[in-house]
Amino acid sequence: MRADNPKSRPYVLRFIVKILALGLGLTAALAGPAQAADFRVVVVPGLELGDLEAFAHRGAVGLLVPDAGPQTSAARALAALERGEVRNSLLRDSPSDPVLIEPEVVQGVPSGRVIVLGLPRGGLQPNDRRYPIAVLGSGYRGLLTSDSTRLSGLVSIVDVAPTARGEGRKLGSTAVDDPVAELVRLETRIRDHRDAKAPMLLVGLALVVALAVFVPAAVLPAFAAMLVANLGLGVAAADAVWLDVLVLVLLVAAALAFVRLPLVVHALLLAAILGAYLLAMAADERWVALSPLGPTQNARFYGLSNLLATLLLVPALAGAALLGRTVGTWAFAAVALLALVMVGGSQFGADGGGALVLLAGYGVLVLRYQRLTRREAVVSAAVAVAVLGLALVVGGGSHVTDAIAGGPAELAADFWRRIQLSWLRATSGWGVGLLVGGGVLALAAFALRERRPLLTAFLAALAVSLLVNDSPNDVVVAGLVGYLVLSSARGVARPGAEPAPRAPRARRARSAPAASP
Repeated sequence: MRADNPKSRPYVLRFIVKILALGLGLTAALAGPAQAADFRVVVVPGLELGDLEAFAHRGAVGLLVPDAGPQTSAARALAALERGEVRNSLLRDSPSDPVLIEPEVVQGVPSGRVIVLGLPRGGLQPNDRRYPIAVLGSGYRGLLTSDSTRLSGLVSIVDVAPTARGEGRKLGSTAVDDPVAELVRLETRIRDHRDAKAPMLLVGLALVVALAVFVPAAVLPAFAAMLVANLGLGVAAADAVWLDVLVLVLLVAAALAFVRLPLVVHALLLAAILGAYLLAMAADERWVALSPLGPTQNARFYGLSNLLATLLLVPALAGAALLGRTVGTWAFAAVALLALVMVGGSQFGADGGGALVLLAGYGVLVLRYQRLTRREAVVSAAVAVAVLGLALVVGGGSHVTDAIAGGPAELAADFWRRIQLSWLRATSGWGVGLLVGGGVLALAAFALRERRPLLTAFLAALAVSLLVNDSPNDVVVAGLVGYLVLSSARGVARPGAEPAPRAPRARRARSAPAASP
């Protein structure tokens, strides 16, 4: 028998050609859909919002945020597009991940499956403009949707590369009758939101400070009225700055009617505000996200801004303390749970740092109100951690849960990045530096002489907020006004109004009268 007789070869070798052919066929079959899932990415210079009318019948359209932070440029936006990653412009470096896509720059729009978008042109410029984007083909219709923003019609540049590569279809779409008209309305709301922030904040804080000086009994309901006005304007989608300010002034004036009401009514009002914000974020995330004091829409898009989260510390801590004092411990726990879910829940405030701030404030309140045994302290801490964990995962993923999922290294990197951003924001100008530095010194001076439990808890929460959040100017301004409100409001934080600390069990047993023989 000759050595080259095919029948003398091993079984696998005899059929190796057929096996290889079958394997290559299967590989091609499996690779076919993956290849078909890819989109071409085309940058059209000078593309404008009105140009999307030509694409609306072929796919889904939206507004693209090209960067993160206060500034952007052509080079930064292109680097973010290619890598599917953004770096806050305050850090002054561009994304460094590997390039994922190679966009084409053309004047016309090719046929087929394509993502068409506009980008900034030129050097550094304010990151306050949104650019047109359209995804054509593959069943996309109406407005583009994004988990990064959670606002229909608004997408982030980090969503483009994963969509182009067919990785999890980062961008989705939702059908609407006139998508371009919806985008025009969205663009108007975002601009009005940006323009109304400073007037709303300055007028609101000025009114609260004036009432704290001249009518202290009205300061707490007035502060609550400012938060109600912000939410109401977000729900109503008010589109004029003068109207926003007018509504604010009228609601603060109406708050004077609450002056003579019992303190428990004020406490219920504060708790109701927390519930209203939670329900608003559950019903429509635009209501809080596009409210005058909501997120900036250039780095954070949904949930609570650091400014709004700091303002909500007042009803969260004062509402819990007042109801705990007048109704019972269960009421304190109920308000604390409500606040933690509202601030930390991924479907609501999505503010993990804000949840830590609340836990610090509530922890100080509990320690100052009661002397817990070791077992009670352990149980309380376990319940608090469980509540925080539940709040963070309610409603699915967010930037908070993404950081946690990355493990200790990702959490440490995220914390260090926040420290850097805080420093850069605090030193961005001499005026901001004086404001933040002077405010921190004032809060520290208050903390050294403060003996009232509610105020001590509020200052402890602010200290944690300055560590874990990256907007020290917002935290300091809102914190100073919040301290003024709590320290001047009628019956809220006076030493005589606080409950006496609970005596240890052993001491109570020794002080009990002896039984008669």
